[in-house]
Amino acid sequence: MNNLTVFRELDIQPVRDLPFFEEVMEGDPHTLTSKYYHDEQQGRICGEWEASVGAWRIDYKVWEFCHVLSGRCVIELEGRPAVILAAGDTFVIEPGAKGKWTVLEDMKKNFVILLPAS
Repeated sequence: MNNLTVFRELDIQPVRDLPFFEEVMEGDPHTLTSKYYHDEQQGRICGEWEASVGAWRIDYKVWEFCHVLSGRCVIELEGRPAVILAAGDTFVIEPGAKGKWTVLEDMKKNFVILLPAS
């Protein structure tokens, strides 16, 4: 078992447009995802994610920690006021979160996802 994973030492090939959009609502957004760590048994994934301008419907099935590195977005969850997030912001979005994610300026974030227990 490797108890330390240093991301800069990995040779990760980013994946373009992983199929996670429920429904594109505005524009023609594209993503680039680099999974630096993926442990199916423990249900953990982390890495870096980039997205271009656009908006899509969200319906979260996972718990996700995010730290915005650059750009800006708006997350509008059903029944809650819209939240603008920008470089330096850190947030958690939980299973059951539904609404709309809009990228206002091309953005990049680090993420940690905890998958539901099977």
